Amino acid sequence: MASASISVVIPTYNSGSMLAQAIASALGQSIPPAEIIVVDDGSTDATEERVRSFQKPVRYVRQLNQGVSAARNRGVAMASGEFVAFLDADDVWHPRKLELQLAAFRRAPGLALLGTSAFDWPARTFPTSPPEEALKVVRVTWEDLAVKNRLVTSSVLARRAILQSAGEFDLRLQGPEDRDLWLRVAEIAPVAYLNFPLTGYRMVPGSVSKQAKTCHAGMRRILQRLDERKLWRGRWLLRRKAYGYMNHSSAYLFDACGQYRVALWKSLRSFAWYPLPFQSDETATRFERPKRALVTLLRMLHIRAPSAPLAAALAVGELDALEAGRHRGVVHG
Repeated sequence: MASASISVVIPTYNSGSMLAQAIASALGQSIPPAEIIVVDDGSTDATEERVRSFQKPVRYVRQLNQGVSAARNRGVAMASGEFVAFLDADDVWHPRKLELQLAAFRRAPGLALLGTSAFDWPARTFPTSPPEEALKVVRVTWEDLAVKNRLVTSSVLARRAILQSAGEFDLRLQGPEDRDLWLRVAEIAPVAYLNFPLTGYRMVPGSVSKQAKTCHAGMRRILQRLDERKLWRGRWLLRRKAYGYMNHSSAYLFDACGQYRVALWKSLRSFAWYPLPFQSDETATRFERPKRALVTLLRMLHIRAPSAPLAAALAVGELDALEAGRHRGVVHG
Protein backbone atom coordinates (compact mmCIF):
# COMPACT_ATOMS: atom_id res chain seq x y z
CA MET A 1 0.00 0.00 0.00
CA ALA A 2 1.43 3.40 -0.97
CA SER A 3 2.28 5.68 1.92
CA ALA A 4 1.31 9.32 2.26
CA SER A 5 3.74 12.21 2.65
CA ILE A 6 3.13 12.35 6.40
CA SER A 7 5.69 12.46 9.19
CA VAL A 8 4.33 11.23 12.52
CA VAL A 9 5.99 12.77 15.59
CA ILE A 10 5.74 10.75 18.81
CA PRO A 11 7.34 12.32 21.91
CA THR A 12 7.86 9.87 24.76
CA TYR A 13 9.20 9.81 28.29
CA ASN A 14 9.07 6.58 30.28
CA SER A 15 5.99 5.46 28.36
CA GLY A 16 7.51 2.28 26.96
CA SER A 17 4.66 0.10 28.17
CA MET A 18 2.13 2.08 26.09
CA LEU A 19 4.35 3.29 23.25
CA ALA A 20 4.08 0.10 21.19
CA GLN A 21 0.30 0.55 20.89
CA ALA A 22 0.77 4.11 19.63
CA ILE A 23 3.34 3.06 17.03
CA ALA A 24 1.23 0.09 15.93
CA SER A 25 -1.81 2.34 15.45
CA ALA A 26 0.26 4.64 13.21
CA LEU A 27 1.67 1.73 11.22
CA GLY A 28 -1.82 0.22 10.89
CA GLN A 29 -3.34 3.19 9.09
CA SER A 30 -5.34 2.49 5.94
CA ILE A 31 -3.03 5.05 4.32
CA PRO A 32 0.23 4.65 6.26
CA PRO A 33 2.61 7.55 6.93
CA ALA A 34 5.98 7.86 5.20
CA GLU A 35 7.86 8.01 8.51
CA ILE A 36 7.28 7.74 12.24
CA ILE A 37 9.75 9.73 14.34
CA VAL A 38 9.92 8.68 18.00
CA VAL A 39 11.70 11.28 20.13
CA ASP A 40 12.79 9.79 23.45
CA ASP A 41 13.03 12.62 25.96
CA GLY A 42 15.57 10.93 28.23
CA SER A 43 13.55 7.87 29.28
CA THR A 44 14.97 5.54 31.94
CA ASP A 45 12.70 2.59 31.14
CA ALA A 46 12.87 0.11 28.24
CA THR A 47 11.64 2.63 25.67
CA GLU A 48 14.61 2.29 23.34
CA GLU A 49 14.41 -1.52 23.23
CA ARG A 50 10.71 -1.39 22.47
CA VAL A 51 11.16 1.10 19.62
CA ARG A 52 14.15 -0.76 18.16
CA SER A 53 11.91 -3.80 17.70
CA PHE A 54 10.08 -1.91 14.93
CA GLN A 55 11.52 -1.64 11.43
CA LYS A 56 11.28 1.22 8.94
CA PRO A 57 9.56 3.63 8.62
CA VAL A 58 10.00 3.98 12.41
CA ARG A 59 12.94 6.20 13.37
CA TYR A 60 14.28 6.59 16.89
CA VAL A 61 16.17 9.55 18.34
CA ARG A 62 17.11 10.17 21.96
CA GLN A 63 17.75 13.47 23.71
CA LEU A 64 18.40 14.71 27.23
CA ASN A 65 15.20 15.31 29.19
CA GLN A 66 13.87 18.72 28.15
CA GLY A 67 10.09 18.26 28.18
CA VAL A 68 7.42 17.33 25.67
CA SER A 69 7.60 20.62 23.76
CA ALA A 70 11.31 20.18 23.06
CA ALA A 71 10.68 16.60 21.94
CA ARG A 72 7.92 17.67 19.55
CA ASN A 73 10.05 20.49 18.21
CA ARG A 74 12.88 18.10 17.45
CA GLY A 75 10.52 15.71 15.71
CA VAL A 76 9.11 18.48 13.51
CA ALA A 77 12.66 19.62 12.68
CA MET A 78 13.51 16.07 11.54
CA ALA A 79 10.29 15.63 9.54
CA SER A 80 10.42 15.44 5.75
CA GLY A 81 6.75 14.93 4.90
CA GLU A 82 4.36 17.49 3.48
CA PHE A 83 2.24 16.94 6.59
CA VAL A 84 3.13 16.44 10.25
CA ALA A 85 0.89 14.37 12.52
CA PHE A 86 1.27 14.49 16.29
CA LEU A 87 0.69 11.38 18.41
CA ASP A 88 1.47 11.10 22.11
CA ALA A 89 2.99 7.86 23.33
CA ASP A 90 -0.06 6.92 25.42
CA ASP A 91 -2.67 7.60 22.72
CA VAL A 92 -3.78 5.69 19.60
CA TRP A 93 -5.43 6.36 16.25
CA HIS A 94 -8.48 4.92 14.55
CA PRO A 95 -7.22 2.88 11.53
CA ARG A 96 -8.80 5.37 9.06
CA LYS A 97 -7.72 8.58 10.79
CA LEU A 98 -5.07 9.73 8.32
CA GLU A 99 -7.12 8.59 5.32
CA LEU A 100 -10.13 10.64 6.37
CA GLN A 101 -8.05 13.67 7.30
CA LEU A 102 -6.22 13.63 3.97
CA ALA A 103 -9.57 13.45 2.19
CA ALA A 104 -10.68 16.52 4.13
CA PHE A 105 -7.52 18.38 3.12
CA ARG A 106 -8.24 17.55 -0.52
CA ARG A 107 -11.74 19.00 -0.18
CA ALA A 108 -10.38 22.13 1.53
CA PRO A 109 -6.93 22.77 0.01
CA GLY A 110 -6.46 26.04 1.91
CA LEU A 111 -6.67 24.28 5.27
CA ALA A 112 -3.54 24.47 7.46
CA LEU A 113 -4.36 22.22 10.40
CA LEU A 114 -7.04 19.62 11.09
CA GLY A 115 -7.90 17.82 14.31
CA THR A 116 -10.54 15.22 15.11
CA SER A 117 -12.86 14.37 17.95
CA ALA A 118 -11.64 11.87 20.53
CA PHE A 119 -12.76 8.66 22.18
CA ASP A 120 -11.69 7.20 25.52
CA TRP A 121 -8.90 4.64 25.32
CA PRO A 122 -8.52 1.73 26.10
CA ALA A 123 -11.74 0.60 24.45
CA ARG A 124 -13.05 -2.76 23.25
CA THR A 125 -13.40 -1.59 19.66
CA PHE A 126 -12.81 1.46 17.51
CA PRO A 127 -15.82 3.61 16.60
CA THR A 128 -17.45 2.55 13.32
CA SER A 129 -16.50 5.24 10.83
CA PRO A 130 -19.20 6.72 8.58
CA PRO A 131 -18.85 7.25 4.82
CA GLU A 132 -16.29 9.89 3.91
CA GLU A 133 -18.92 12.22 2.47
CA ALA A 134 -20.82 12.20 5.77
CA LEU A 135 -17.91 13.71 7.69
CA LYS A 136 -18.11 17.42 8.24
CA VAL A 137 -15.12 19.73 8.52
CA VAL A 138 -15.90 22.35 11.17
CA ARG A 139 -13.91 25.59 11.26
CA VAL A 140 -12.07 26.54 14.46
CA THR A 141 -11.46 30.28 14.42
CA TRP A 142 -8.77 32.28 16.15
CA GLU A 143 -11.51 33.67 18.37
CA ASP A 144 -12.52 30.11 19.37
CA LEU A 145 -8.95 29.26 20.35
CA ALA A 146 -8.48 32.53 22.19
CA VAL A 147 -11.15 31.39 24.65
CA LYS A 148 -10.17 27.72 24.99
CA ASN A 149 -8.34 24.86 23.35
CA ARG A 150 -10.46 22.93 20.87
CA LEU A 151 -7.97 20.33 19.65
CA VAL A 152 -6.46 17.24 21.26
CA THR A 153 -2.79 17.29 20.26
CA SER A 154 -2.75 13.62 19.21
CA SER A 155 -5.54 14.35 16.73
CA VAL A 156 -3.71 17.07 14.79
CA LEU A 157 -2.51 16.76 11.20
CA ALA A 158 -0.88 19.95 9.89
CA ARG A 159 0.97 21.19 6.86
CA ARG A 160 4.68 21.22 7.75
CA ALA A 161 5.29 24.51 5.93
CA ILE A 162 2.64 26.22 8.05
CA LEU A 163 4.10 24.84 11.27
CA GLN A 164 7.49 26.17 10.27
CA SER A 165 5.97 29.59 9.58
CA ALA A 166 4.10 29.65 12.90
CA GLY A 167 7.15 28.71 14.96
CA GLU A 168 7.90 26.05 17.55
CA PHE A 169 6.12 24.86 20.68
CA ASP A 170 7.10 27.27 23.46
CA LEU A 171 9.38 25.50 25.96
CA ARG A 172 8.33 27.88 28.74
CA LEU A 173 4.70 26.79 28.67
CA GLN A 174 3.66 23.58 30.41
CA GLY A 175 0.15 22.32 29.73
CA PRO A 176 -1.26 24.80 27.18
CA GLU A 177 1.76 24.87 24.86
CA ASP A 178 -0.28 23.23 22.11
CA ARG A 179 -3.02 25.87 22.23
CA ASP A 180 -0.37 28.58 21.98
CA LEU A 181 0.88 27.07 18.72
CA TRP A 182 -2.61 26.50 17.32
CA LEU A 183 -3.35 30.19 17.91
CA ARG A 184 -0.28 31.17 15.91
CA VAL A 185 -1.25 28.79 13.12
CA ALA A 186 -4.79 30.25 13.07
CA GLU A 187 -3.30 33.70 12.44
CA ILE A 188 -1.80 32.39 9.21
CA ALA A 189 -4.37 30.01 7.71
CA PRO A 190 -7.62 28.15 8.51
CA VAL A 191 -7.83 25.58 11.31
CA ALA A 192 -10.61 23.00 11.65
CA TYR A 193 -11.64 19.67 13.14
CA LEU A 194 -13.27 16.57 11.69
CA ASN A 195 -16.47 15.82 13.58
CA PHE A 196 -15.84 12.14 14.25
CA PRO A 197 -13.87 10.43 17.05
CA LEU A 198 -10.71 9.21 15.32
CA THR A 199 -8.24 9.71 18.19
CA GLY A 200 -8.07 7.44 21.23
CA TYR A 201 -7.14 9.47 24.32
CA ARG A 202 -5.77 7.75 27.41
CA MET A 203 -6.09 9.49 30.78
CA VAL A 204 -2.85 9.08 32.70
CA PRO A 205 -2.48 10.14 36.37
CA GLY A 206 0.01 12.86 37.19
CA SER A 207 0.90 15.45 39.81
CA VAL A 208 -2.41 17.23 40.33
CA SER A 209 -1.20 20.20 42.38
CA LYS A 210 1.74 20.83 40.07
CA GLN A 211 -0.44 20.71 36.96
CA ALA A 212 -2.99 23.12 38.43
CA LYS A 213 -0.31 25.73 39.09
CA THR A 214 1.64 25.29 35.86
CA CYS A 215 -1.46 25.14 33.65
CA HIS A 216 -2.92 28.27 35.23
CA ALA A 217 0.38 30.10 34.74
CA GLY A 218 0.60 28.90 31.14
CA MET A 219 -2.95 29.92 30.24
CA ARG A 220 -2.46 33.32 31.83
CA ARG A 221 0.80 33.80 29.92
CA ILE A 222 -0.89 33.00 26.59
CA LEU A 223 -3.53 35.67 27.17
CA GLN A 224 -0.95 38.17 28.39
CA ARG A 225 0.99 37.68 25.17
CA LEU A 226 -2.14 38.50 23.19
CA ASP A 227 -2.41 41.63 25.34
CA GLU A 228 1.22 42.55 24.60
CA ARG A 229 0.69 42.08 20.86
CA LYS A 230 -2.52 44.14 21.01
CA LEU A 231 -4.48 41.38 19.26
CA TRP A 232 -7.60 42.13 21.30
CA ARG A 233 -8.13 45.44 19.53
CA GLY A 234 -11.84 45.73 18.77
CA ARG A 235 -12.48 42.49 20.70
CA TRP A 236 -12.88 43.74 24.28
CA LEU A 237 -15.76 41.38 25.07
CA LEU A 238 -13.83 38.40 23.66
CA ARG A 239 -10.88 39.35 25.89
CA ARG A 240 -13.10 39.38 28.98
CA LYS A 241 -14.59 36.05 27.94
CA ALA A 242 -11.11 34.52 27.48
CA TYR A 243 -9.95 35.66 30.92
CA GLY A 244 -13.25 34.47 32.39
CA TYR A 245 -12.80 31.04 30.85
CA MET A 246 -9.19 30.85 32.03
CA ASN A 247 -10.31 31.38 35.62
CA HIS A 248 -13.12 28.86 35.16
CA SER A 249 -10.69 26.18 33.93
CA SER A 250 -8.26 26.96 36.73
CA ALA A 251 -11.06 26.66 39.29
CA TYR A 252 -11.71 23.12 38.08
CA LEU A 253 -8.08 22.09 38.47
CA PHE A 254 -7.58 23.72 41.87
CA ASP A 255 -10.80 22.07 43.08
CA ALA A 256 -9.54 18.69 41.90
CA CYS A 257 -6.32 19.02 43.88
CA GLY A 258 -8.14 20.03 47.06
CA GLN A 259 -7.30 23.76 47.03
CA TYR A 260 -10.91 24.76 47.50
CA ARG A 261 -10.40 28.35 48.60
CA VAL A 262 -8.26 29.06 45.56
CA ALA A 263 -10.77 27.24 43.34
CA LEU A 264 -13.70 29.25 44.70
CA TRP A 265 -11.77 32.49 44.25
CA LYS A 266 -11.04 31.55 40.62
CA SER A 267 -14.74 30.80 40.08
CA LEU A 268 -15.69 34.23 41.43
CA ARG A 269 -13.00 35.84 39.28
CA SER A 270 -14.45 34.04 36.25
CA PHE A 271 -17.87 35.64 36.85
CA ALA A 272 -16.25 39.02 37.46
CA TRP A 273 -14.48 38.86 34.12
CA TYR A 274 -17.42 37.46 32.17
CA PRO A 275 -20.84 37.26 33.85
CA LEU A 276 -22.59 36.18 30.65
CA PRO A 277 -23.15 32.44 30.05
CA PHE A 278 -20.65 30.53 27.95
CA GLN A 279 -21.83 28.93 24.72
CA SER A 280 -23.00 25.32 24.65
CA ASP A 281 -19.83 24.15 22.90
CA GLU A 282 -17.60 25.81 25.50
CA THR A 283 -18.76 23.85 28.55
CA ALA A 284 -19.63 20.21 29.18
CA THR A 285 -22.96 20.92 30.90
CA ARG A 286 -25.51 23.71 31.24
CA PHE A 287 -24.86 26.18 34.07
CA GLU A 288 -21.45 24.58 34.55
CA ARG A 289 -19.84 27.55 36.31
CA PRO A 290 -22.40 28.05 39.08
CA LYS A 291 -22.62 24.28 39.56
CA ARG A 292 -18.86 23.94 39.94
CA ALA A 293 -18.67 26.93 42.28
CA LEU A 294 -21.40 25.42 44.48
CA VAL A 295 -19.70 22.02 44.53
CA THR A 296 -16.39 23.65 45.49
CA LEU A 297 -18.10 25.50 48.35
CA LEU A 298 -19.66 22.26 49.60
CA ARG A 299 -16.28 20.54 49.50
CA MET A 300 -14.67 23.42 51.35
CA LEU A 301 -17.32 23.00 54.06
CA HIS A 302 -16.72 19.20 54.09
CA ILE A 303 -20.30 18.56 52.99
CA ARG A 304 -19.30 16.91 49.72
CA ALA A 305 -16.51 14.41 49.06
CA PRO A 306 -13.38 15.43 47.11
CA SER A 307 -13.29 14.84 43.35
CA ALA A 308 -11.46 11.93 41.75
CA PRO A 309 -7.86 13.00 41.02
CA LEU A 310 -7.61 11.35 37.61
CA ALA A 311 -9.48 14.04 35.69
CA ALA A 312 -7.27 16.71 37.19
CA ALA A 313 -4.19 14.90 35.94
CA LEU A 314 -5.03 16.14 32.46
CA ALA A 315 -3.32 19.27 31.29
CA VAL A 316 -6.07 21.84 31.18
CA GLY A 317 -5.58 22.54 27.49
CA GLU A 318 -6.39 18.97 26.59
CA LEU A 319 -9.13 18.84 29.22
CA ASP A 320 -10.82 21.68 27.34
CA ALA A 321 -10.26 19.94 24.03
CA LEU A 322 -11.78 16.73 25.32
CA GLU A 323 -14.82 18.54 26.68
CA ALA A 324 -15.27 20.16 23.29
CA GLY A 325 -14.80 16.76 21.66
CA ARG A 326 -17.59 15.28 23.73
CA HIS A 327 -19.94 17.86 22.28
CA ARG A 328 -18.85 16.64 18.84
CA GLY A 329 -19.86 13.02 19.29
CA VAL A 330 -16.97 11.59 21.28
CA VAL A 331 -17.35 7.92 22.12
CA HIS A 332 -16.70 6.54 25.59
CA GLY A 333 -15.18 3.13 25.98
